[in-house]
Parts: sequence; C-alpha cells; structure tokens
Amino acid sequence: MSDVVWAEFHSSAGRLVRRPVGQVQHEELEEREPVWKPVQYRGKRAIATWWRPAGAARHAGCATLEGLSAARSLDFDPEVAAFTAWPVQLSWADSHGACVPDFFARLTNGRARLVVRTPGGQAGADWLQTLRLLDAARRQAGWQLQVHTPPDAVTAENQRRLSRYRHPRLADADAARLLHAVFATPMSLVQGVADSGLPDLSAVAQAHHLIWKRDLLIDWSVPFVPARSLVWSSTAPQVAV
Repeated sequence: MSDVVWAEFHSSAGRLVRRPVGQVQHEELEEREPVWKPVQYRGKRAIATWWRPAGAARHAGCATLEGLSAARSLDFDPEVAAFTAWPVQLSWADSHGACVPDFFARLTNGRARLVVRTPGGQAGADWLQTLRLLDAARRQAGWQLQVHTPPDAVTAENQRRLSRYRHPRLADADAARLLHAVFATPMSLVQGVADSGLPDLSAVAQAHHLIWKRDLLIDWSVPFVPARSLVWSSTAPQVAV
C-alpha cells in the first residue's frame, strides 16, 4: 500500500479531495483550480507570472521564467488540446514526499500528460525521489510524463515573438485560403502580404497566426525576419531551406 500514489485536487464542485491516483484518470484536471500557488515576498529571486493558453478562458501560472517557457512550448505543441498549472498534488500513501507537477495537459487524443521542469543547477537526491514519485503516478493513472527540455535559443525566440499571434480570434478562413495560395511559392511574409491584396495590418496578423499554427511554414532554426525569411504553405511542395 505504501507504493500507492495519492492525488489531492479540486473536484468539479470545487471541493478539495484526496484519492488514489489510479482512481482519477478520468478527472478533467486541466479544468480545475490550482492546489498550490507560488508565495510572493520581497527579495524573491524567481519571477511568478501567468500565461493564457490559446482559446482558454483563464491563465496558467508559471512560477519562474523557465516555467513561462514551458507553458509557451505546451501552447505550441500540436498534440496539446488544453493545459493548466498546479491542479494536483501527488504523494505516497504514507504522505512521505509530495510533488505538484508544473502543468497538467490534455492531449488531442484524450490522454493526459504531466509536465515538470528540471530543478535549477545540478539535480540531486530530492529530484530523483520526485521522478520516482511522478513515474509511479504515471503508471498508476495511465498518464504520460514529460520532463520539459527548453528549445534552442533561436527557436525559443521565434516562439516567443510569434506567440503573440496564437489566439483563435485571429483566424479567418477566407484570408487563410488566399494566403495559402499566395505562399504556394515561397517568399517573405512582407512580400506575400503585399501580393495577397488583403489589408496589411489584418493580413500580417493572420499570416503570423498561420505560422504559429504551422499552416504556413518557416525554418524555425534561424531567426524569423518578416522582410527576408522564406514562408511557404504547408500544402506546397517541400522546400529546401
């Protein structure tokens, strides 16, 4: 019984409950309130901030700038349908050792994924114990477990800049069809917007949104410069970059 992992979370009615993790695999934890939030105090070195996932009604908490990077990467991941921060605390049955994963994500195939960041500096015995707890929870609940690995600096900066255009309100089916047709021939974003005949401001935003969604493609490994970097439609023949 000591190997059983327990989960503490808010029920759909908002009541804090504690159950064996194997009994909560069908709970929609991505919709629940946090069970933990970072404590703010003068002189704190970590920076608590918030990230609003595309299409979500509320923000996900990020305890550090590394957490913010992880949230951005989750929003960029086409496998992730929804996610939130800190909705569950995991512990052994004897309550010795506990962990609140950074994020809980629901995937497009319906499965769930725990996402955690590695601790700063050299990982020690506490981190290994945390991984043991998370791995046991993963197996007992049928969840996935992901230890977040930040993207390279160039990709991360491209994601940061383009994430401003992630929200579904920028989607426009008619403009998307026209932009796909224009970018069937690879060209810069600036040139494609000019060739589309669409109003500049809205077309630029819609083109950036399509790039974020990977409907329009770029080389993410080099800095994206709208006036120079090649952009092409995902329906166009493969482009060598």
